[in-house]
Amino acid sequence: MKILFVKLGALGDVINTLPLAVSLKKNIDACITWLVEPLSFPIVNGHPSVDRVILFERKNWRRALPYVLSELRSECFDITLDLQRILKSAYFSMATRSSRRIGFDKGRCKESTWMFPFERIPRADAGRHMAVQYLDFARYLGVYDPVINWDIPVSGIIPFNLPEKYVVLNIGATKKANLWPEKYFSELAEMITSHFGIRSIITGGREDVISSESIAEKSGDCVINLAGKTTIPELKEIIAGAELVVSCDTGPMHLAVALGRPVIALFGPSDPGRTGPLYGEVIRKSQDCAPCNKRNCDDPRCMRDISPRDVLERMEAVWSA
Repeated sequence: MKILFVKLGALGDVINTLPLAVSLKKNIDACITWLVEPLSFPIVNGHPSVDRVILFERKNWRRALPYVLSELRSECFDITLDLQRILKSAYFSMATRSSRRIGFDKGRCKESTWMFPFERIPRADAGRHMAVQYLDFARYLGVYDPVINWDIPVSGIIPFNLPEKYVVLNIGATKKANLWPEKYFSELAEMITSHFGIRSIITGGREDVISSESIAEKSGDCVINLAGKTTIPELKEIIAGAELVVSCDTGPMHLAVALGRPVIALFGPSDPGRTGPLYGEVIRKSQDCAPCNKRNCDDPRCMRDISPRDVLERMEAVWSA
């Protein structure tokens, strides 16, 4: 059965969709093609459950669009799954020569995509974790008891000269409201070295370089700053080798969960039940306004109220369990 996944988006979203691919490959021997954008391409490309990847380079969309449409129409898929549930993914799904196009139920669609003439999976609780919600498609296709498994391959080769033991502090977040204060990361790094005798690796994207330099300057030898210096495959290997990962709500947090690493997630504006770590620890301070899901906030006290001491105590609990 030839199945097309239309899941273009963010790193965390793509990682949370991987268990669906694993389940369909294992249970119905699906031949899976995945339409994806560059950020998440390294996670999908070469994955054992994905047979082919079509890359849509969104930044060069005028040049990329004819290529993608040609690729989508070059093969007659049995099923196209619109897993993105936005207009862009719906249009791509419509462009295929699929026998069946399947999307989320109306209540879980975005941008009025429920109006497209797709089959719809049954209604279900939209507050469940997204990794679980994507598996609703497996159930709809006859896999009645899908198991969550990411099967992300790692080489075990760390691409940098790192200590044998280290903690990853992932400082970035797509939404500014989800960021934890820089000084807190500095204080936490110093506490980790003082209490546990190990160093911390700072990770993040290019947009986090200035913040990472500030954190590194204050933390001195307690940290190794790799923010903005790693590719996704390199980040995967670094996280896979970590003793523990501390992260805000962002893609590398989900990557750490998928790789089976202990995770402490710092949550404020987002709902951890839906987009938090599927497995791991969540630190969240109760606020009347949270979860608000805002991208920006003039007074992000929900994140500011999480102290470095809170994180250190949770680390102690994780390692003593």
